[in-house]
Amino acid sequence: MSTDETLTDSQLQLVPAYGSSSDGESSGPASYADLVRNPVLFWIKLGAFLEVLGKTLVYPTVCGESLDLYQLFVQVTARGGLEKVMENRKAKEVIGTFNFKKPTTNAAYIVRRNYLSMLFEFEHVYYHKKPLSSFWDRVLKFCIVKLAGSQVLPLGSKIKGVIDGKFDKGYFVTMKMGSQVLTGVIYHSFPPETPPRPKKKAKLSHVDSLRPKSHRCGYNFFFSEEYHRLKAAYAGQERSLIKEIGNKWRNLSLADREVYQVKGAKDLERYKSDMAAYKSFAASYEAGSVNAASDDAVAEADDL
Repeated sequence: MSTDETLTDSQLQLVPAYGSSSDGESSGPASYADLVRNPVLFWIKLGAFLEVLGKTLVYPTVCGESLDLYQLFVQVTARGGLEKVMENRKAKEVIGTFNFKKPTTNAAYIVRRNYLSMLFEFEHVYYHKKPLSSFWDRVLKFCIVKLAGSQVLPLGSKIKGVIDGKFDKGYFVTMKMGSQVLTGVIYHSFPPETPPRPKKKAKLSHVDSLRPKSHRCGYNFFFSEEYHRLKAAYAGQERSLIKEIGNKWRNLSLADREVYQVKGAKDLERYKSDMAAYKSFAASYEAGSVNAASDDAVAEADDL
């Protein structure tokens, strides 16, 4: 699946945009530390993040018991992220923190399967603090390192395999090397765009304070509404409340879900309009600062 080419700039703003259950907090960005401290904020962010990627939030089970994605995210990132957990063979340690009633026989498989499907991209953005557009470069590097560690091949060697799936920049593949069966990606890396010029923090401090509140998707409107409606009945049961809201969202009819998606679309239009006005003001402000600096320089020259 491709992420960076199918998402607009405004959609990418969604990733750090959703706060906790209160509308006042939802406009601010969230850090990794914020997510670890606040499970409600974590679930809001994860739900919105997956919706932007076109995924559905799924609540996995292990041996008939719920596998809490919040706890999984916290435990894996506390050990350096998924790649470090796999490399250092810490999966059993991670699963051990869940205290399942029945013993698990393949901790590495459980962690890898559920983390890759729901949390891997989320980790990339929030834990590693990397842009979503660089996610597949990281995946490719991981696959190359894994391949190199398992078997060294001479340059130009041919490998036979099959294509399991396709995304915009390449393919998911399965390849056989001797007795080993490996999975990974074949990926074309496009040259990076020219980075924007660095801006002076002091000059933009006032302008940044006027940046419009980031927009919310349909799920966020639904979550906020249901959270305020149900929080009294679920006092002290945040995880159960969040799970209940997720189940309600999944079970909404298309017509009912469309009501919230329309709200999200309207808020997106509001955001685009506000952002256009903000960018226009920022450009004018910067131009005014340059002109003022030029006038000061001329005045100093005249004094000399």
